[in-house]
Amino acid sequence: MDTSKSAGSNVESNGDTTSGFVKKESFGSKAKRHCARFWWLWLIVFAIIVLVVVLPIIYVGVPHKGQKELDKADIEVTRQGISDPKPNSFHLVLNNKVTSSSSYHPTLSSFNGSLFLEDSLPDIKPFGYITIPEVKSESEVQVDVEQDVEVADMDQFIAYNKLVISSEEFRLGLRGRPSVKLDGLPSFDVDYNKVVTMKGLNKLAGLAITSADIRTTPEPDGATLLGTLFIPNPSVLGVSMGNVTMDLSVNGTYIGYTLIPDLNLMPGNNTFNMRSYVDTKLVLGLVTKQYTDFVLPLDIIGNSSINSAGDRIPWLEAAIKENTIRYDLDLSTALGGGGS
Repeated sequence: MDTSKSAGSNVESNGDTTSGFVKKESFGSKAKRHCARFWWLWLIVFAIIVLVVVLPIIYVGVPHKGQKELDKADIEVTRQGISDPKPNSFHLVLNNKVTSSSSYHPTLSSFNGSLFLEDSLPDIKPFGYITIPEVKSESEVQVDVEQDVEVADMDQFIAYNKLVISSEEFRLGLRGRPSVKLDGLPSFDVDYNKVVTMKGLNKLAGLAITSADIRTTPEPDGATLLGTLFIPNPSVLGVSMGNVTMDLSVNGTYIGYTLIPDLNLMPGNNTFNMRSYVDTKLVLGLVTKQYTDFVLPLDIIGNSSINSAGDRIPWLEAAIKENTIRYDLDLSTALGGGGS
């Protein structure tokens, strides 16, 4: 046997020591090749992730956050002016200061707001509607409204005016549905539902007749008592009430009425000229027989409110008619120095 050939064959066949092994492919190469082949599948997966995770954040999480921050904002009415009173409308000026501690500063769209009394919740009965202007939210921002307002519900508006006159404080609601826009995100709707506490007129407490001059001979218009009337207003509300008349009585006995022309009640202290049409003989009889100290326990009750066009203002009249003011009128000076 020729063993040399066999040995040579063995050496030849074993000369390439790597020919029996395949080089292992890296994970990165596999992943790259997989993505190249199945890119469309990963695109679908990415879209699903956006739909399932990102969109709920944008369309649920962000609106929820926006609503929460809106609810936390504080609003203060710094001025409320009512002028040009008419039977079914009035001109409104409303100045508000809105404060927020949030770092979230979106833009709130203009919206139609419903004015209502808190006691009409949950099914509110708006007595009027106002347009709130667009506003960019900041830590403090001024929001002003000025417009003519039509009375939407007379019963509710009368109730509102009664509350304003009779209360030391009252609560006023404003509701609407504006949209909110944050830079880079789609806008979304929120519920604007605020109730603010305001000072009322407190039954016109502090009203005083600071001067009175009885005329034994009536003035050409029939006035028999001229004087000045002091009315404090602790609220931020200013209201034009037109020509106001008030009935005067003493211990249930009607003695006449007083007229306050063009009564514009402004915040702070107010002084008005008044012209009273009283039965002077009846008054003199009361002070000589029953009230010999010349101090009459006068009851003053609102009667009418008439604007410059001669129209009666029902929503003001109803409120002043329910407000009775007791005032001790000292006539000692008036009777001692009254002119004729």
